[in-house]
Amino acid sequence: MSRSRSASSQASQVKALRGRVDSVWALAGGRAEDRDRGVVLDLSVPAAGLVTPAGDRLLGFDVGVGRPPLDTWVRGNDVTAVWEPGDDRGLRATGLWRSHAADDGVVSWELVASATTRLLHADATLAVTSEVAAAELLSAAWRSGILSSFLPGTPTDHGLVLLRRGDGNSILVMLHPTDDQTVTVAVEHGRARVGCWLFSTGVEKGVLLRSRVIAAIGPTADDTAWGARLAARFATSPPVLST
Repeated sequence: MSRSRSASSQASQVKALRGRVDSVWALAGGRAEDRDRGVVLDLSVPAAGLVTPAGDRLLGFDVGVGRPPLDTWVRGNDVTAVWEPGDDRGLRATGLWRSHAADDGVVSWELVASATTRLLHADATLAVTSEVAAAELLSAAWRSGILSSFLPGTPTDHGLVLLRRGDGNSILVMLHPTDDQTVTVAVEHGRARVGCWLFSTGVEKGVLLRSRVIAAIGPTADDTAWGARLAARFATSPPVLST
């Protein structure tokens, strides 16, 4: 091996190691942990999502039948996994979970979901689900770029959900408002299942579909205030250009 090639290889190894050391995520054996929050993500079962110490499951990415990812890596505040097609739709799915810095006692994570197909055209419907304790449910919606007030009830189109756990904490789940997708909520026995349904219009070969969902946990005392601030910040955040 030439000296230049050896140096390049060593530089790549150092860069990869530095990315793992600097990341808030610890990745081992297909299991990622947000070391700052004690949240765990099993990348072989991504539909289970981020499992919190309280037992809630946030931003689960249902990529189809259970199978290990083709590739996984961490970089900074992101953990990313890629899954090869697992059914006759020929979808290749990528999930990037981003851990955001805490803001006034509110912690949040973002999932950037992507899909492509090897077929000329395919059904690309994928779901991002969250299952949380819910003693009370509020929702709001974007109308012409303006967020409505949070009111009791389930969301309509372009909606976001605020779930009050009953223990002093609330959970916000929100699709990016520029994504024309569907949000559903089902509540049973004190738990809510929030489904964000992505890419319902299908996908063509050579096209990359991408959508973003955020989940946050913060104090119930001022949840409509921090929920509105976070929603506004998320709505104006720049798109993620790599997954």
